[in-house]
Amino acid sequence: ADYGQLEMKNSTNNIRVLLTIAGTFLYGASVWAEQSDVDAAIEAGFKAFNRGDVVAAMMHYETASNAGSAEGQARLAWVLDQSEQNEDAVRWYRASAEQGHADGQYGLGEMYAKGEGVEKDESMAVKYFTLAAENGHAQAQRVLINAYQKGLFGLATDPEKAAAMQSRLDQQQAEAGDDE
Repeated sequence: ADYGQLEMKNSTNNIRVLLTIAGTFLYGASVWAEQSDVDAAIEAGFKAFNRGDVVAAMMHYETASNAGSAEGQARLAWVLDQSEQNEDAVRWYRASAEQGHADGQYGLGEMYAKGEGVEKDESMAVKYFTLAAENGHAQAQRVLINAYQKGLFGLATDPEKAAAMQSRLDQQQAEAGDDE
């Protein structure tokens, strides 16, 4: 056996392993930094909105949204919705909803229910309210409870389903310590 060649092969393998580890570490650090930047943008947007600077809030939420943050997308959509920029609101609500974000799903349901930024479509409203409710969105649950109690959105009245949903909501709120 040629030990010199074997030693060289082991060194090459060790270098590959070290490069793989280093690459993994750098990628992880990069992802963490990007998420940290997104979180900072959302927090900055929240603070700007609370001090009444809607323009700055939108700028920060848009930064998070463009980075793919479902929360940033839902927040930006809500501000756009309140500003009656309905088509843009629908676009961002949809982007958030497609990632499974409850606020995005609820917001998109509202847009379909009202026919704002999209053609009014009660079945699509129910679809997105249901997705949001399944993700624990309390207001979506309340909307569906009301819809099943009163037969709204093309749903048949179903007091038993409404009661079961109310029970789940009550339990969810008790677990969260929410008194709403």
